[in-house]
Amino acid sequence: MELRDAIEKAYQILDEERLFPTIKYALRAKQQEGWVGAFVGMGEGYELQFVRSHRPRQIVEDPRRWVFHSTNYNLLSALFSQLPATARPAFLSAMVQRISIPPACARAAAPPAEPSWNGLVSELPLVAEFLVRNAAKNLFFAALGEAQGFPGHVLLIRHLEDMIALNFTLFTDAEYERLSRSVVNLGFTVRKRLVQYDDPQTRQSVHVNWQDFDMDWRACKEIVDAELGIKEQCRKARYLDLKGSLEGFNLEINQDKEAVQSYLERFGFSNTLRASLDEADRLYHEGATPFELKSCMGHLRSFMENLHAEALSRIQPKGAPPPPSGWGPGLTHLRQTGVISKTEVGFAASLYTLISDQAVHPLIAEKEYARLARNIVVEYGLLFLRRIEKVGIPQADPR
Repeated sequence: MELRDAIEKAYQILDEERLFPTIKYALRAKQQEGWVGAFVGMGEGYELQFVRSHRPRQIVEDPRRWVFHSTNYNLLSALFSQLPATARPAFLSAMVQRISIPPACARAAAPPAEPSWNGLVSELPLVAEFLVRNAAKNLFFAALGEAQGFPGHVLLIRHLEDMIALNFTLFTDAEYERLSRSVVNLGFTVRKRLVQYDDPQTRQSVHVNWQDFDMDWRACKEIVDAELGIKEQCRKARYLDLKGSLEGFNLEINQDKEAVQSYLERFGFSNTLRASLDEADRLYHEGATPFELKSCMGHLRSFMENLHAEALSRIQPKGAPPPPSGWGPGLTHLRQTGVISKTEVGFAASLYTLISDQAVHPLIAEKEYARLARNIVVEYGLLFLRRIEKVGIPQADPR
């Protein structure tokens, strides 16, 4: 599909979303049928109403509880998938332009559901969801921080409160810092106008009307109030992210990792090998996306390969032919030289295959596989290094 056609079709979808919003968050659990299902549905509505009745919004600590749904989001995704990779950045840039085109809202034809405000609905919540979920967060943060404040932004920032409350893992710690700054910038812009509304001499000059949609003091105050709430949500989300990472902190595994690094340094293994294990650990603890977890597992796989390769070159007797290269031949040679047993060869081969299947071939990796791979690779590395210590390996020159 040509880029121009894709953008034109995307704008058609967004024009429809402006009048008839399709975005919503729903409970992940499958609804039961009959009167029980109706009761559960009522509970879902009350729970959402409770979350939205507070400012700052209370963050749901289980990010899997609520799922985002939108027919028009799916249509935009279908368009996006038909574009070549080289055209996708321009498509995302065209999407983000909607944030700066006033008024970005419409009067609802029927009593609207959230996100809505004073009978107005907007396409900007969908724009935000699409940008955030398609690796264009920086574009979104920049546009939000530069926004001048018009009616559509009221709907955008109200939905942003929902996004953080119901799915706080959408953003990383660093992204929450930038998001908070962007919201503060918007609030600063609108707050200056709100102050002028309080002065009878300047009130008329700051009243803005876009196509019969007033940006009056109520809209300004709603954005300012939401800004304060979102700042607190960002702080809380960063705390929950930290809490989650520390609750999953395994002291014994981390002590063993330090022991592995100590062995590697003492035996003169390369700095690159040691750095690859540190990078895998960083990606595991800080990784908020399946793509980062895939990179983590890729580093773990490389660590295993190069650990064996570097060890073979160190334990090979002087004057002997060079050891075989490659994962399989190297593993066989380690068995033949008595460094590891036949059972351990089978274990190492299975672990390597599992990591390869989950990290190299799929486009993404899951947290559970990354945790499993990281923990077992650390323990296997410690076992292996202690084995070659017994075989006899020259230590690095401390100089």
